[in-house]
Amino acid sequence: MSEFIVRQFTADDQKNSNKAQLFIMTDKRALYAVSGECPIVCLDCAEPFALLSDQEKRYAHHIARASFEGSKICLLQTSLESAPEAQVLLGAFHDQDLDDLQARCVQAGLSSDDYTAFVRYVAAFFSNLGNYRSFGDTKMLPAIPEATFTRILQLCKGWNEQLAAVWAKIASRVFDDADDALSLAFAPQGKTTYYTAGMTEAEAKEVQAVADASGVSSYNARVSKRANDQGQMYYTVHLASAEAGEPRILRPATEGQAEIRVETGDFAPIMARVVSHLKSACIFAANDTQRQMLQYYIESFRTGDVEAHKEGSRHWVKDKGPAVESYIGFIETYRDPLGSKAEWEGFAAIVNRDVSKKFIKLVEMAEQLLPELPWPESFEKDRFLRPDFTSLEVLAFGSSGVPAGINIPNYDDVRQNDGFKNVSLGNMLRASYAVGADERTTFLADSDQALYKAMVTKAFDVQVGLHELLGHGSGKLFVKKSDGTFNFDVDAVKNPLTGNLIDSYYLPGETWDSKFPGIGSAYEECRAECVGIFLAVQPRVHEIFELDATIAPDMWYINWLDMARKGLLALQYFTPGKGLSGWGQAHMMARYVIMNVMLEAGEDFLKIVRGDPDQSTGQGTYVALDRTKIMTVGLTAVGAFLQKLQVYKSTGDFEGGRALFAKYATVTEAHLELRDEVIANRKPRKLVVQHNTALTDASVTIQSYPATCEGLIASVCDRYGTTFDEDLHRVWEAQFASELEA
Repeated sequence: MSEFIVRQFTADDQKNSNKAQLFIMTDKRALYAVSGECPIVCLDCAEPFALLSDQEKRYAHHIARASFEGSKICLLQTSLESAPEAQVLLGAFHDQDLDDLQARCVQAGLSSDDYTAFVRYVAAFFSNLGNYRSFGDTKMLPAIPEATFTRILQLCKGWNEQLAAVWAKIASRVFDDADDALSLAFAPQGKTTYYTAGMTEAEAKEVQAVADASGVSSYNARVSKRANDQGQMYYTVHLASAEAGEPRILRPATEGQAEIRVETGDFAPIMARVVSHLKSACIFAANDTQRQMLQYYIESFRTGDVEAHKEGSRHWVKDKGPAVESYIGFIETYRDPLGSKAEWEGFAAIVNRDVSKKFIKLVEMAEQLLPELPWPESFEKDRFLRPDFTSLEVLAFGSSGVPAGINIPNYDDVRQNDGFKNVSLGNMLRASYAVGADERTTFLADSDQALYKAMVTKAFDVQVGLHELLGHGSGKLFVKKSDGTFNFDVDAVKNPLTGNLIDSYYLPGETWDSKFPGIGSAYEECRAECVGIFLAVQPRVHEIFELDATIAPDMWYINWLDMARKGLLALQYFTPGKGLSGWGQAHMMARYVIMNVMLEAGEDFLKIVRGDPDQSTGQGTYVALDRTKIMTVGLTAVGAFLQKLQVYKSTGDFEGGRALFAKYATVTEAHLELRDEVIANRKPRKLVVQHNTALTDASVTIQSYPATCEGLIASVCDRYGTTFDEDLHRVWEAQFASELEA
């Protein structure tokens, strides 16, 4: 195991002298430490915001504030130490000039590298809203020792005894690099706050089944396991809401079975602030549809009733072409190891009408493209509910990460009966794929470098459009309704894989997330990605995205090549020794699966060519895709696989779907050897700086920040201010502190 030498301040150094010793950073710590090369980008939205009317600006401001207030919950959903760590960092940086802090570090005998590593970690923590990466769910460790980190905190202007007491409780957890602390998962493979420590996956599934049968949605939930005064264990499903009602028993305690109850009022102080801003947003809503949408959201966030959020989502779907687009609530289930409980997410964004034209055209032609997908018409929705599909410039995105595109809502019944919306986040897309002219793209052949740089943004633009609209927006779920009827013809519809009549379906109360626990998110992302590359070759798609016949083949070649390359890069998000649970990111697991499907296609369609492991000096290992075989070998292999994915999803066949997915998601020995090379050549994901808005009696102003660690930290300090301590500390002390201390 190689070693990296880093300067360490000892406890004695903190007292008086400049003595130092060597801190040995092993490969393991280096893998999880925040990189010194982490790029930072701004989600620039100042110009489109300036074009809004005063009413639209005020509406956007309150939606943005509601989104950011709710995003404090992400810290509580990440780790036991994230919320108090945020309290410490925000308190220490309160009114702190970073140039002054750097000068203090120099005066204290610390090196510039120490200061830089400290500030980079703080910026990464704030960008990810916690000490685990939002993309990959792996822990972020400071690249300096605990003593050095603590010393810099003590030099901050806002440092005080209260912060010191909090830091003393959590510092060891922040720096913990034990195997079970390095990823978000069920114990003993990782940590999670969606369930209290000691809860097993089997227990989580048991509680989930009872909640489903009782009609209690898990989107806004977490689960605790406690002992009562008599020493008997019981489970509580905690629902996020501003108000707390009386607890309700879902299953009474019996011999051999623990009680399961449900309680509202989780995260109450935070949810109350969200409700307050949504009430203010109602005043400036553009129309009655928006007002009704917000009123249902308010009801849901006030009471914890997910059905009210569903109703709000139905009104949101009907709000066509708003100037300011938004969505808010507990949305994506990626971080729950069971895949049923959702992370907080809220955004306010401004529609880019010029760029949106191509997506509107894609919606108009969707019904012509759907028949090209490789499953029978009976497996498609009864009618395609034309959604809004717009390109947005993000003003505020309150969550642990910012995606490039979204297809929402995630409620199966709303999607099938009322519709959905697609959004492409234009300023995030541009920021994500900005590539320097001289920057070499890893794991690509020399011959592909120039074309990749020229076409990857266009290819990803097409992929996002197809992935969101026709990937997540296609396919039917076969359901047996509560009245005993079915939403398909049980006497006629046949399974194309077996030729037999359909005998598997979703029962009342079952959803995609509950039916496919653990793999549901990755499976669905895989299906949507397959739809994207499968349809990218269609002439109608090229017409929509204004690609002439000379450019279109380059676009779809780079689209397929990029998918194969991402499948290889996905290995850095896999932890060996944990089986399928070793995958830490749903999208990357999906892309690894697709790469293996391409490799299995044969005829040398896709190859991984081994070369010089050091990719910085020139061509090393790379993916080689035969572009002449995309229309034959490639489409045949991906089409057959995609049909299976859809059939298992439509019929709710978890065992069949899991076996198929596991076949391609299992990392081979040869790929484990490649993993070391992928990690050695990995590039850190970009950290994101967002705007803030401020409301005065006269107007709403927008505050921009530079694309630096200092700019990112300043934006977060301005965003949360003193309310951060008030809300988050109260919730953490009431619900999480005892578990940390235990």
